[in-house]
Amino acid sequence: MNKRRIEIITFSILFIILTILVKLNMLVKIDNYIYNLVTIFSNKSWDRIFYIITFLGSTIFIIIGTILLVMYFLYHKKKKESTILSIAIIIEALINNIVKLIIRRERPNVLALVTEKSFSYPSGHTMAAFTLCGILLYFTLQSNLKKQYKIMLGIFLIILPILVGISRIYLGVHFASDILGGIILSGIIILILVECVAKNVS
Repeated sequence: MNKRRIEIITFSILFIILTILVKLNMLVKIDNYIYNLVTIFSNKSWDRIFYIITFLGSTIFIIIGTILLVMYFLYHKKKKESTILSIAIIIEALINNIVKLIIRRERPNVLALVTEKSFSYPSGHTMAAFTLCGILLYFTLQSNLKKQYKIMLGIFLIILPILVGISRIYLGVHFASDILGGIILSGIIILILVECVAKNVS
């Protein structure tokens, strides 16, 4: 069994454990503590900043961003990249909605700064942002870019989805465990695609 398959199994076990803890309401205290920590300095200025950040994980932004990136890859005859990215975003959206409907976790009982009607676990914005940025990070590491550019772009692609996740907690529409669930699930999707698809698409 290779390293990547071990990572997939490990992430899957972590997600199952987290989901069970969420379903049994065993993370309430931790979720509340993190929410209070994230919102301790909340004000109008931070509200505006997090409105912008959270938009970067929204459906419309992810769809438009994906279409533009796919067009870019196809223009440069990068079929593998365009295929992997397209599949990743479609699978991410499908799995997120399926898990939401299975777990049916209600949104946090706080004064939310934005309105969301779907279930809470896992965070769709976080999953989308981490999946998109994770795939792009993989492409970056596999590219011929100079090392300093790889580092700078890599840091950006790691920080951005983390900020999207934090914004969802700050705005009061997700528990911290929703964010963690989204991160782990997107990690599984990325690892499986890299393992199965990247090797078979030329």
